[in-house]
Amino acid sequence: MSQFNQFYGNSKAKEALVFYQRGGRFPHGILLEGEAGSGRKTFAGLIAAAALCEGEDAPCGQCRHCKKIFKGIHPDVQRIAPPPGKASFTKEQVEKLRADAWVKPNEAPRKIYILCEVQKMTAWAQNALLKLLEEPPPGVMFLLTCDNRFQLLETVRSRVVLLTLEGPGAERTEQALREQMPGLDPDKARWAAQASGGNIGRAKQMLEEEKDAQWFQLAQQLCRQMEQTDRFGMLQLLAGLEKDREGLVRCLEQVRQVLAGNTKSYFLAQNGPAYRILPLQAEKVLAIIEQGMEYARQNMNMPLLITWLGAGIGSALGE
Repeated sequence: MSQFNQFYGNSKAKEALVFYQRGGRFPHGILLEGEAGSGRKTFAGLIAAAALCEGEDAPCGQCRHCKKIFKGIHPDVQRIAPPPGKASFTKEQVEKLRADAWVKPNEAPRKIYILCEVQKMTAWAQNALLKLLEEPPPGVMFLLTCDNRFQLLETVRSRVVLLTLEGPGAERTEQALREQMPGLDPDKARWAAQASGGNIGRAKQMLEEEKDAQWFQLAQQLCRQMEQTDRFGMLQLLAGLEKDREGLVRCLEQVRQVLAGNTKSYFLAQNGPAYRILPLQAEKVLAIIEQGMEYARQNMNMPLLITWLGAGIGSALGE
């Protein structure tokens, strides 16, 4: 079964791609327009997989190309976006792309470049890519994503095929959340689906932000137990995460943010109370937390990890 079926809604966009696929010729340039959370990057990955798929009913998800693309390790599929902290694509990125496009593929019949958030390209960068978009090297395909096509130069828009993505609606979003997030409370799934306006990505973000608040509150409680050197209290709090490996890591990350980077005898939580933990104690606790997070990522037995953390933190505070 095609992996397109697992992408909720957007039947028109999917029908257009099936048409291109059956015709045996994908456009050399496709612009995916949609608001944040609409699945532009996910859909771009599906198009890339469909273009290289060797199975039936592409993208099949099972052939060598599909598997590598979905894992993000295909040598002939590159995702390019503005570097972290940068407002736009850099000149180096654009020049490297222009040169690389002429290099033959490693193992696939074509090369695919996924350019994310192209509305952040400067006019110079867009103009620099015009020739490639108009007459790309043989076997090269460009997939562009943006939130508003009118932020791009008209000359760029005229050289690509436009596909607009929309949220699937509240009902389908609720279904997606319950399928993709096993164990999610049905009431929360319904709330997020409706509050997000039927936007899956936005709904997930809202649920994550709610989780972040929970982890922050738990981290505050844990810091208070540390301040009081209450080993039993710490163990009780940590034991509540015995069956939630990801939750433990998230909680420890919040504790680390509370303690790290301070030199005074007080360590302040963001918008929270002060904790009287000596700097030397905090340094030792931080080392234990860092090691504990690494153990968690290495799938260490959770009851054993909880016990190790409680004993280690208690010992660091008691010295």
